Amino acid sequence: PYGEDYTIFDTDDQISAIGQAMSELNIDSKKYSPRQVLNHISSAKNELILPQQYEGDDYYGEIVSRVYERYQHILRDSNAMDFDDLLLQMVLLLRGNEAVRDKYQAKYRYILVDEFQDTNMAQYALVQLLGGPQNNIFVVGDEDQSIYAFRGANYRNVLHFEQDYPDCQKILLEQNYRSTQIVLDAARAIIDHNHNRTPKA
Repeated sequence: PYGEDYTIFDTDDQISAIGQAMSELNIDSKKYSPRQVLNHISSAKNELILPQQYEGDDYYGEIVSRVYERYQHILRDSNAMDFDDLLLQMVLLLRGNEAVRDKYQAKYRYILVDEFQDTNMAQYALVQLLGGPQNNIFVVGDEDQSIYAFRGANYRNVLHFEQDYPDCQKILLEQNYRSTQIVLDAARAIIDHNHNRTPKA
């Protein structure tokens, strides 16, 4: 649905388009912040949830659902994507087009991802699609160091990776050259309370 000369909407463009969608749907932008609605839409895209799949749990969720659908029409009518669409549309393309998927899987025979704990679901799906079928994927990450949940990062991707690739070799890097022992001990005393983590010293 996009031409080769598509544009990328920056944050101001996105908020403007959300405002337009809300206006067309008679939704009060003073009562419902366009920026907050955009954040919910961005989170959905990071989770690979399309407008027709988005289900709101309450009235606000219903508003986001309606705006999300209209917002995507505005983007398409403008031959534009937002930054989340760049990942989402790439995942959809690779999933839906075997020839394109085969081409890029052959081109990128080895995949390395650093700071893997800060990837979102769309990014992880892209890694899996590009990395198949040979699965020469090397990731570096520590679920204890994830700091970008507010941007859609999912530290659980580290744990999912081990489940999705049960034959992977895991190497724990347990030597620290940056911090004194007292800092490490204090950090570990807090981090040890986290659930769903790889035990490490």
